[in-house]
Amino acid sequence: SDLWPMAKVCKDIEGFAPDIVGMTAYITNMRRCAEVAKITKTTDPKISVILGGPQVSIFPEEAFRSPDIDLIVLSEGEIIIRNVINALGDEEALKSVKGIWFKTASGAVIRNEKEGLVDDLDIFPPPALDLFEMDKYFPPVHIRGKKVAHLLTTRGCPFKCTFCETKLTFGRSFRYHSRKRVFLELENLMQAGFTSFQFYDDIFTANRAIVVDLCEGILERGLKIEWSCFTRTDCIDRELLKMMKKAGCYLISFGTEAGDDRLLENISKDLTVKDNFEGIKLTKDEGIQVTTSFMLGLPNESYEQSLKTIEFAIDCGSDYAVFPITEPYPGTELWVDAHKFGYFDDSGKHQNNLLSENSAVWVPNGRSRKELETLSYKANLKFYFRPRIVLNFIKNLYYLPMGRALRFYWASITYLFSRFKVVKSGARY
Repeated sequence: SDLWPMAKVCKDIEGFAPDIVGMTAYITNMRRCAEVAKITKTTDPKISVILGGPQVSIFPEEAFRSPDIDLIVLSEGEIIIRNVINALGDEEALKSVKGIWFKTASGAVIRNEKEGLVDDLDIFPPPALDLFEMDKYFPPVHIRGKKVAHLLTTRGCPFKCTFCETKLTFGRSFRYHSRKRVFLELENLMQAGFTSFQFYDDIFTANRAIVVDLCEGILERGLKIEWSCFTRTDCIDRELLKMMKKAGCYLISFGTEAGDDRLLENISKDLTVKDNFEGIKLTKDEGIQVTTSFMLGLPNESYEQSLKTIEFAIDCGSDYAVFPITEPYPGTELWVDAHKFGYFDDSGKHQNNLLSENSAVWVPNGRSRKELETLSYKANLKFYFRPRIVLNFIKNLYYLPMGRALRFYWASITYLFSRFKVVKSGARY
């Protein structure tokens, strides 16, 4: 918001004079979407304001609490938005567009039937990153490369973790781009000067054959790139890791979540602490760095179990770790459990930085938010202020551009001298 204040949004709309203003709605930005919608309608009431994304797909009624929202797109939007554009201005035509809810001139909300998911993802062209001011986007400090781009080779996730909303948006589907389509996007990005990539698939290695095919293609083409990905510890093996490393993979992020088997079972992770430990060790043995993410304060989690999670993070050999306080996403099974085994504190004493649209923060029964904040803060200190981790960060500076390296130094100093403050509620990364 500091880089792009609402005053600039207003000027942009006045200068560009669009027919449509579209926004992707998450739980983290619904209020900002409403604010932009209000600015849009104040500037020109004839502009159509459209929302899409997971938040309105899960809670479509919520969007129309704002009087300035005209239409919402449910689930996968590429085909739907094309059909919407062709029908705009004709309410009867809009009634035949699947996958939308829209508001009529009289104020009534029309709820159309859902649209199916697209089987062939290759019909969608690569994102037009040349239309974005990419210099305003920065990756995390440990991500290598001067110019970093994100790619998706798949959509969906075949697993059933209770805290994730992906299945609410895409169901149980798991679809993927062809090798030809992935390399078209990859090579276009390389021509634009990108040499470092983050594959943002939920589970990049869920289909082993696809990853093998991708790595073989990188090696056959002699592409000199570095890349990272997200996956699970039960979706890797030694031979696959060897090939990924050879093809340029330098970092894998694992969602390890907890250091206690009962907690992992409660969130339907279908993994054990031993699985995670062995997967991390295997990855490290093949020369690939590891990031682990955890969730402190899960339903029915005791103080002792929180300590086990922190100890696991330190003992497992991970190079980077994050220790957010659990914030249940509305619509998920974890959200249901949160109401059974805790309460939402809306006193205003705590700030929810992860789910910034929610004034309330979740507190498990028998725990306090203060305790969880302190645990999260101490977990970061205990993990990162160790000789091996500090040395690892120093080595990693070699791969970073000067500007990002300086931001890293400043962030480290700021964090060090704030050790007498507790971590903000919901702070995730």
